[in-house]
Amino acid sequence: MILKGPHTCVSSLISQDHNKLGSQMISQIIREIIEANPSTPISIIIAHIKLTMGYTISYKKGWLAKQHAIENIFGNWEESYNKLPGFIWKFNTQPAYQDGLLEEGNVIFKRLFWTFKPCIDGFSFCKPIVQVDGTFLYGKYKGTLFVAVAQDGRKNITPIAFVVVEGETSNT
Repeated sequence: MILKGPHTCVSSLISQDHNKLGSQMISQIIREIIEANPSTPISIIIAHIKLTMGYTISYKKGWLAKQHAIENIFGNWEESYNKLPGFIWKFNTQPAYQDGLLEEGNVIFKRLFWTFKPCIDGFSFCKPIVQVDGTFLYGKYKGTLFVAVAQDGRKNITPIAFVVVEGETSNT
């Protein structure tokens, strides 16, 4: 059989990636980008590697590289949660500390309530309406961050207290 015309059966599965260009190496390349904006989308990372290295990496490799870069810059999740007892101890030494749950021998994070002295001092100048809002925490460890706010006489929003909990339940 003799084929005439251009060959059109190019496989779309041919990778434009390089097997020696691993996620650890990419994390070093994108470190400055992640330091400037930890929320950088993976598509930007893929485009940056394409521009600087000439290779199109997979989404998974870009995602892993971003996770490595975040860990190199900010530390890992376990280290961050292991610092919570120290923060609670520091809060206990401050007169403005309100409440926190730290059970001796229990290493499971359940919830943490805190406020700051300027928030307490400013509360006396606020209108008698308190609003509570929350946002879901995304990442390796899920949870919910709630903040209680009030409005002062100048119509500025003043934070009163904060809480991080496992989730939005009737117990919280």
